[in-house]
Amino acid sequence: MTSAIEQKIIDGVERSGWFAASYTPGPGDPQEVFTYTIGLTKTAGWPEIICFGLDDERARGMLRDTIAECWERSARPADGLELTNVIKGMSVRLKRVDSLAAPYFAMADWYARHSGTAALSERLQLQWPDRDGRFPDDPDCDPAVREKQAPKPE
Repeated sequence: MTSAIEQKIIDGVERSGWFAASYTPGPGDPQEVFTYTIGLTKTAGWPEIICFGLDDERARGMLRDTIAECWERSARPADGLELTNVIKGMSVRLKRVDSLAAPYFAMADWYARHSGTAALSERLQLQWPDRDGRFPDDPDCDPAVREKQAPKPE
């Protein structure tokens, strides 16, 4: 038997090919906000994608635009892929983050099991630049931008 949330995910993936789940910390939690895809592995054979540090609406929009640009370019999301139609006037980049702890993709893993899809070990992070177009791994990137996009240690 599936819960109401699980059914919402199933329906979303069936309708759109993917679903997004967001995490916003509660009191006492690390100040970490993230949104990730569910269902891309089943519907497209792509890795799931996570975005850190943005509010739910903005992260979902960026994930939606990332997926749309990959479809339009016939490009499978992969490490190092830069996309130019996600943020006006700037690029975003995908970075491989296979070592992220399982809780970050908990519902994506649940959905893969539920749908009988083998979960991919490959996972990607959608990285967004600072105002000067620098990504978090650039030493000159705005420290606040870098901090927002860094997963918190367990």
